[in-house]
Amino acid sequence: MNSLAGRVVVVAGAEAIVGPIAAALQSAGASVALVATAETPRTDVTVHMRTDPADPTVWDRVGMHVEQHLGPVDAAVTDATAAAAVHAALGADLQRRGHGGIVTIDNDEQPGDVVRKVLGTQ
Repeated sequence: MNSLAGRVVVVAGAEAIVGPIAAALQSAGASVALVATAETPRTDVTVHMRTDPADPTVWDRVGMHVEQHLGPVDAAVTDATAAAAVHAALGADLQRRGHGGIVTIDNDEQPGDVVRKVLGTQ
């Protein structure tokens, strides 16, 4: 599969790179939910939630909102700051469904490389 068409991807983090990564994933066909701090620049994605993605208490609300608007999550991308909360909130469901995964990024990661990593989780 060379496209993320029909896939739902959550991108979470506090680093500035999460915005360009979310935009690249959407350009690859994914429906993208960006969960980022107020300091993260606004990005044109399907759903943009401004909250602290590292706070585990927000993920019940985030997960429900994403599923209501986009459907079940197929993959997630997170920076190191939010990784523990994202794994706790989404990891078991992704594993149970048998596809998708969670990609943890570095601050110097290129958006195109992240798209390829997400394609590899399918």
